[in-house]
Amino acid sequence: MAEHERDALGGPARRGGPPDDTPDGHAAQRGDGESAAIAYERHCERLVRLAYPPRFWETRGGEVVGTLLDLAEPGRSRPSVATVVDVLRGGWLLRLRERPPLWHWLLFRLFGKRVPYAYRWWVRDDIRGRYFVLRLFLFSWITIYVPLTLTYGSDHDVASLMARAAVWALWGAFVWVRRREHRRRLLAKHEFHPDGMPYPYALPPKGPAPTRGVA
Repeated sequence: MAEHERDALGGPARRGGPPDDTPDGHAAQRGDGESAAIAYERHCERLVRLAYPPRFWETRGGEVVGTLLDLAEPGRSRPSVATVVDVLRGGWLLRLRERPPLWHWLLFRLFGKRVPYAYRWWVRDDIRGRYFVLRLFLFSWITIYVPLTLTYGSDHDVASLMARAAVWALWGAFVWVRRREHRRRLLAKHEFHPDGMPYPYALPPKGPAPTRGVA
């Protein structure tokens, strides 16, 4: 008996055929749709986290993900290329706008100097970032070690190279050991607690303002 004849008599369903119009078939379709929606939401969360600064994700990340879910096409498991490009562009433009000017950025990187108040949230995210210690070490290596090597690095004997490597290994160990204290100090300098919460604003004194006597 042909396979389609056995199907008509109640035999096993053909592979690759249309889904059956039964409760089990509808449940399977709903399950597939829910799985696609969950996958789409997870992709959107990772995308927004990658594109936008951490403080934006903490305050408005859920709102942006909800908007992406509302605009999603039914059945999609991941955002389209156009959506990814739009989100990345918006996030990185925000990062560039809130980044301090080059001069303040250099002073902060080299000497831990306090940046202007308008950019302190960028500093907060930078200090609390996962790779802050690595950025600190690499920047000091590029701005100090490389110029000194280019200026006084004509001697490339083994002893000289080993001495330089030892110096930078000690510097790296020093930065790593004091990383928590360094984070706390920089956060306090920009009016943040160690957990990233800002200091409370100074409240005006209670009661009427004192009056000055007239001469």
